[in-house]
Amino acid sequence: MSTPTGSQSPNYRYTYSPLASAFLGDIRLIRLWPGPVAAEEIRLEIFHEVSFATPQYEALSYAWGCPDHTDVALVCEAVDRRGKRTTRKHLDETMDELISTSRLGIARNLAVALRHLRYPDRDRILWVDALCINQTDDAEKSREVHQMGSIYGKAQRVIVWLGPSEDDSTLALETLDRIGRGVEFERRIFHVTCQPGTWAQYLASNNEVLRAESPRWVAIAKLIRRGWFSRLWVFQEISLATSSSVVAGKCSIDWELFRLGLYWVWTRIDDINQLLGVHCIEDPFTNSIYGLLTVSDRTVETATTLLLALDLTKKSFCFDKKDRLFAIRGLLIADAQQLITTDYALRTEQVYKATTISYTMFYENPNILTYCVLQSPPLDVEAPSWVPDFSFQEAPQHLRPMGADGSAPGYYSFEEGDILAVQGVKVTEIIGVWASNITQKSTDGELGDVCFTWGKQLSLSAAYVAGGLMEDVLIEAILCGQIEENALTNFGYVKSGHFCKELLLPTGNSEGKEDNEFNEIDSAFVFQLFRRLAIGRAFFTTAEGYIGVCPESAQIGDCVVVILGCEVPLVLRPYEDNKENFIVVGECYVPGIMNAEAILGRLPPGWTKRSIMTNDHRILMIYEQEGLKTQLDPRASTLPPGWKAMFGTAEYPLEDEPEVERNWERIWFKNLEAGKISYYDPRMTPALLKEQGVDVQEFRLV
Repeated sequence: MSTPTGSQSPNYRYTYSPLASAFLGDIRLIRLWPGPVAAEEIRLEIFHEVSFATPQYEALSYAWGCPDHTDVALVCEAVDRRGKRTTRKHLDETMDELISTSRLGIARNLAVALRHLRYPDRDRILWVDALCINQTDDAEKSREVHQMGSIYGKAQRVIVWLGPSEDDSTLALETLDRIGRGVEFERRIFHVTCQPGTWAQYLASNNEVLRAESPRWVAIAKLIRRGWFSRLWVFQEISLATSSSVVAGKCSIDWELFRLGLYWVWTRIDDINQLLGVHCIEDPFTNSIYGLLTVSDRTVETATTLLLALDLTKKSFCFDKKDRLFAIRGLLIADAQQLITTDYALRTEQVYKATTISYTMFYENPNILTYCVLQSPPLDVEAPSWVPDFSFQEAPQHLRPMGADGSAPGYYSFEEGDILAVQGVKVTEIIGVWASNITQKSTDGELGDVCFTWGKQLSLSAAYVAGGLMEDVLIEAILCGQIEENALTNFGYVKSGHFCKELLLPTGNSEGKEDNEFNEIDSAFVFQLFRRLAIGRAFFTTAEGYIGVCPESAQIGDCVVVILGCEVPLVLRPYEDNKENFIVVGECYVPGIMNAEAILGRLPPGWTKRSIMTNDHRILMIYEQEGLKTQLDPRASTLPPGWKAMFGTAEYPLEDEPEVERNWERIWFKNLEAGKISYYDPRMTPALLKEQGVDVQEFRLV
């Protein structure tokens, strides 16, 4: 522990002065006194500012590490509450003797950061969460967390402190800086373009040079394993920053160059790992770093929805389970921020339940049910099965949005006894379940064994109940539709179902294939994709002949159901004491029902479908027949009286679809009589579906 020095050594603890109301935007700042890195003693002043007065400060983003107070900061009481000096105007050595101080316990990581970040010859104004928020006052924490986004957004700069200089961290940062200056990144297709004549282009075109620079890649691999990259709170801290720098020891680079440099490294990840002969750099989708780089992309609008924010931050960590929601509030679009009430006085179960109810009522659908995963007891969070445990990091990777419900409006009601009643269609019952037992460390050989085991449960050469060959459908199922034939046609990178079948299935046309007949990079991509999707999941068969994948907690007798207002199907379990009630097991991927077939049936002969990503990152389905393409589903009935399908946006509505596909927006509907607009299809109500013979039922979730 650091010990105070000087004749005025403090013998009492620092006491925080209460902040004014959140309405006034009162915040604390610290004035960090100068000193050398090697000096143990840390001196600072704490004062108040009104945030709307645009105070000048930098905000610190760092990993708390162990929260135990192993060090001490000396709080110099040389200012009043507003930071006005009550003694000398300038700092000098004599102030150490003249100014009274008090002790404030701080954690080791923060102490190291402050020693490195203080200037040798002048003070520095900082906002640091552990010091500027009274951590023992839950009411104040709740208020300050509520305006955390504003605090980081108004800072002159956000300092990303990764820790002291070690493990060649300076080499790592210098490498990323140099690469980042020569590349551009297109997130839509995860593609990096190297500018002509740059070092990045030189490296990309010469594997021998890439191998010779191996110390740089090892240094980068070690750097991105540091604690900052796994901390949940840093997402909104870096996302909302208008300017930010990455600092390790005394080396600092601009965050944007760091981001671009790391993207380039990830596009070469397989080359680098193969050249080094070891798995040096991790797949970006297996940790939280991809999410960090995504939310900090200042070339696009990064404010997001609650469900996408949960996906991006899933792999990160926090101390308080309530922070799974509190820490991402600043990432959300303005309207969605109201879904989360920051109140540390509430229990975790109360926070999660309140957010689930708020989301369902705000968006008028129960799509948040797709984030529920039934866990084995004992449970960390005791809540109804329809309330997602947002802290469950072992949950399977979330399925991308589909159209299983046909863009139906949600029909739900919250009833006494913690019951959520929803409307939907029961598709089938599960008659066989086989868990993958895959982990992130599972080898490609073990993944192949899982495919072989699952394939043995089927007649692979037989026809599938919803069309196609069983062996092709099995590949679609185990890869959750992430194959070329089903994926977004203008977003991301996937391989064809044929390639994946040849690689993963040890039967049929793949028999006798030599490993070297497959491109190593593409093969590694497919195995890693399957590994990510299989973790926490099981393969299942059903009474009607459907197959699919679902959470590993599923059992024989569970039901596959399409809920109106849910984009993917769910597995539900009849409640043992009341068969009219159901427990939510989790989302599932079932070929043949992912595009509303359970409600509307198959596409008419001659029609095909594909999906694209719009400019504002919405997914829309396109139906095609002999040169005609449209968002209007050919299976749907005529619109109810008074309703009209519209295109474009609500601000710039169009009655016809634009000719150029890249200008398309998601279809919406307008009630000409009431003036109401809806992004849900008004033909998909329970009453109208029942008139068409669809067996819509109520499911009471407990």
